[in-house]
Amino acid sequence: MSSDKPDKREAQKKNREKAIQKAKTAKTIKWIVIIVVIAAVLGLVGWAVASSVVTNTPSVKDYSAGLNDDGTIAGIKATDYVELFDYKNINVPKSEISISDEEMQSQIDKLVAQYPNYDSDPSRKIKDGDVINLDYVGSIDGVPFDGGSTGGAGTSLTIGSGQYIDGFESAIIGHNVGENFDINVTFPEDYGNTDLAGKPAVFNITVNSVQVPAEFNDAFVAEHLSDVATTVEGYKEYYQKQQSESKLMVYLTDYVRENATIKEYPKNYLKIVKGQLKYNDEQTYESYKSSLGDSYTFESYIGMSKKEYEASLTTKAQNALDDNLKFQAIFEDAGLVVTQDDVNELLDEYGLDSAYYSVYEQTYGKPYLYQTGMSYTVIKYLVDICTVTE
Repeated sequence: MSSDKPDKREAQKKNREKAIQKAKTAKTIKWIVIIVVIAAVLGLVGWAVASSVVTNTPSVKDYSAGLNDDGTIAGIKATDYVELFDYKNINVPKSEISISDEEMQSQIDKLVAQYPNYDSDPSRKIKDGDVINLDYVGSIDGVPFDGGSTGGAGTSLTIGSGQYIDGFESAIIGHNVGENFDINVTFPEDYGNTDLAGKPAVFNITVNSVQVPAEFNDAFVAEHLSDVATTVEGYKEYYQKQQSESKLMVYLTDYVRENATIKEYPKNYLKIVKGQLKYNDEQTYESYKSSLGDSYTFESYIGMSKKEYEASLTTKAQNALDDNLKFQAIFEDAGLVVTQDDVNELLDEYGLDSAYYSVYEQTYGKPYLYQTGMSYTVIKYLVDICTVTE
């Protein structure tokens, strides 16, 4: 029997070890289950919190938030977010940037309409559609009334426009330039001035001149377009060059947009852009609300639920970021630098007048202006290195 005791003790030891291991396993499984449950709960809570954030994007008033001084997005490299293309070898078909004869003629037509001649030939009769310069004095029962006279300063009127009360414009048709005559009209019953409403009146009219199309010749160019040319051919060359450059910039802008690919969006800056868009919407809403009253809600203005609106903000922010990321990626890859001259040139290009740069900087901040200028810098760079093909 003594020889059996060690075997028994060994068996008991193994049984205890198995029991301990089983307990450990059960305990481990228990904690795994607990951890999984906790993770699931935390996941739900995290989703709820994230959902709350998404549906309550904080407004961002600062247009330069999240940007470096040079206009680049802070804390990232755009090349990590954008798949670039061979931007150093872009071929542009000449047909894409050429100006057609029809486009040139359209521009000339606009110019002669902008700078018309004024014909005072007394043999010319006024017809429907004519643009005339006239003077008039209106009176009721022989007494001139307030606001019924041009005071000899002359005023422009397109016959048939309906700008004046019924019968006024049609009564001028058929009279000659330079002629002085009376017309009889009656103010409508619902006329805004109650002193005149429903009353008959006499207007003494003098037609001073009628507009006639100018001739687009060297004299016209020298008189009206001398800042860019002095002859017709000179102006056409100027306009052709200007429009070709403009079309080339548009073509290259579209080319970058279509050929660079966004891989993902920088989350922090995406939130900032969403906040900026929301701030703009809120400011516009407030301007309407002041006149429409408190019953005019933000949802009324945006025309959608808060959930739909927040989803739309994400889409709009991504669209806004597309250009910023794509152009910044080329900007980084090509080692470009935005200058103050670039920003000023861009402002002038869009009629914003760079003389007011300090005002724009105060409103938007230097980083925002330089971010806008960065795209312009990239396009100018691509203009210089692209190849125009026949």
